[in-house]
Amino acid sequence: MWRLGLAALLAAQTAAAATWTCTATAVATPSQLVLSRCTATGTYTTGGDPLVEGPNKALCGRVERLPTGGVHTTAESATTGEAYVVILGKVTQHVYLATSAKTGAEYALGEVAAGTSIEGATFTALTLCK
Repeated sequence: MWRLGLAALLAAQTAAAATWTCTATAVATPSQLVLSRCTATGTYTTGGDPLVEGPNKALCGRVERLPTGGVHTTAESATTGEAYVVILGKVTQHVYLATSAKTGAEYALGEVAAGTSIEGATFTALTLCK
């Protein structure tokens, strides 16, 4: 019985960290305004998870373009049905997710717990690139 518990603990600790893969489409010439749809695979990591191709390619469609600003939607998981507030880290270049703990009189936002499955979560970003 203890082996089963140990195996479950080991599996939980080795779950794959999430990564975000994006497809970018320029909507204004010359690729200054770009629409991207990003999808997660894996489980959330404290401190956020990376955009697989890096922010330039993921959000601007080309590595030589730099994201300078933009707006994005919340993320929703098609797998779990959970919704998250998306925060794009300017310094770390990671995608952070926040959600409400739904406890107490107020519903404050907090970072999603490490190890939470965010498989299939998607968000859309409209990014101004230079």
